[in-house]
Amino acid sequence: MKKLIIPLLVGLLLSCKNESAPKKDVVLWEPYNDSLEIAANADYEISRMRYKLIQSKVLDKNEVFLPLYDEVSKMDEAQYESLKPLILEQDIYTISNHIEEGRLSYEALVLFYLYRIYKYELNNETTLNTVIALNKEVVAEARDLDEQRKKGNLPEVRHPIFGMPILLKDNINTSGMKTTAGSIALMENEVDDSFIVHRLKENGALILGKVNLSEWAYFLCSGCPVGYSAVGGQTLNPYGRRIFETGGSSSGSGTSVAANYAVAAVGTETSGSILSPSSQNSVVGLKPTIGLLSRSGIVPISSTLDTPDPMTKNVNDNAILLSAMLGYDAEDSKSVKEEFSRDSIIRS
Repeated sequence: MKKLIIPLLVGLLLSCKNESAPKKDVVLWEPYNDSLEIAANADYEISRMRYKLIQSKVLDKNEVFLPLYDEVSKMDEAQYESLKPLILEQDIYTISNHIEEGRLSYEALVLFYLYRIYKYELNNETTLNTVIALNKEVVAEARDLDEQRKKGNLPEVRHPIFGMPILLKDNINTSGMKTTAGSIALMENEVDDSFIVHRLKENGALILGKVNLSEWAYFLCSGCPVGYSAVGGQTLNPYGRRIFETGGSSSGSGTSVAANYAVAAVGTETSGSILSPSSQNSVVGLKPTIGLLSRSGIVPISSTLDTPDPMTKNVNDNAILLSAMLGYDAEDSKSVKEEFSRDSIIRS
């Protein structure tokens, strides 16, 4: 009997020890010493590019990227490469047609962009410090659209933005993600959807995440590097990291579109904050007439100049994204009541 009890006790002890042993944490990203990069730009001819910091001192990218890691891990490099011709640099209509014809799914589309973001943003040698928050539910939301499509339950008439992953400047209120305006003071700021985000969701867009910006939309600092925020660090230009300016304040919106991190992005402008990063990153940006798009739920600067704006890879996509955000907002004193025809861009 003793011979049986001793092995049993040893087994129980080992079992308890294994259960109490902490699981090894997955580390996707580690901070690095950016002093050499800062020193390399110390004498740059453009004074705004003489960086004081590049890496954020407060943002732990593991907290941003770990929640979706298991989902992203389902895609490998071969799958990613096979999807490139269907998605990379393609316009919204082309991507939608691929889905309609069964060559692509909403889930694969989202995973492609997430895989690309993880591939470059977690590598300290390639990161643009652009994506600073992700929607933890976005893959599940895309998967649900695929299920509804298989069952024939999708709306017969859908806006072209339907199922398209969109990134938002981090001064635009979005439920499920903090809205910081790049400031440490707002790092715990949890709010409901802004009017334009509500409209995007109504039209079926998938909110992929939030992107960096010039802190407080470049309102509280003159001559500072554009694209820098305490939360996100220094946004870098995909056409030349530390070589070209990103423009601002919608720096993350411009760089994310140029880097093909999403179908499109939303920025905001008071004076040049869309036009500048669009020009610097070779994307299409539009500042609409004040009141065409609602400003409710967006961190403000000027009641007469502020507006959200679409930023895209081409003009057609710009019109589509603009259309998806339209609507009269009684909470915005400048919001226009006119109805604009969308027949030219909405398809059955």
